[in-house]
Amino acid sequence: MLHAPASPVTGDMPVQYKLGETRDEVTIETAEENREAALELARQANYHINIFTQDLDSAVYDNHEFEQHLAHLARKHPNTMIRILVRDSTNAVKTGHRLIRLAQNMSSSVFIKKIAADYQDEQSSFMVADGLGLLHRVSGDQYRYAATVNFMSPLQAKKLNESFDEMWEQSEVDPQVRRLYM
Repeated sequence: MLHAPASPVTGDMPVQYKLGETRDEVTIETAEENREAALELARQANYHINIFTQDLDSAVYDNHEFEQHLAHLARKHPNTMIRILVRDSTNAVKTGHRLIRLAQNMSSSVFIKKIAADYQDEQSSFMVADGLGLLHRVSGDQYRYAATVNFMSPLQAKKLNESFDEMWEQSEVDPQVRRLYM
């Protein structure tokens, strides 16, 4: 679980971040910290998640725990939506990324689209949970994991969601991730 660091002055125990409550913005640096933040946001989400990623970032999103949190969220309510925009899914398809399998198995709640040509130069990566919490990397490069995490940032989450919605409308279903029926 993602916890706030212990206070160096008081030595207080770390506090768990809560979606919709904890306003602290935390800077993180590693793939593991990004993975942990994404897991915690997904675990606490109740309605929807939007993910904008360059290549379905395996180090962050391709793990059993994350897949289970998204599957649980998708089953919570018939109107739940998990939307994923990806620039290039080629490697994720080759390696059998869990989110692709999840989207194929839960096609009424989990959607993956390929970013439209107009947005191919966008270099960031982000995840927004319930329009409140976010994980935001300025560079979606697989070797740079500097990011900010905030569990209660509705204004920044709204801006990211508006950008996401605009890109979503222009994008198409990624043909590489569709399930083939034979």
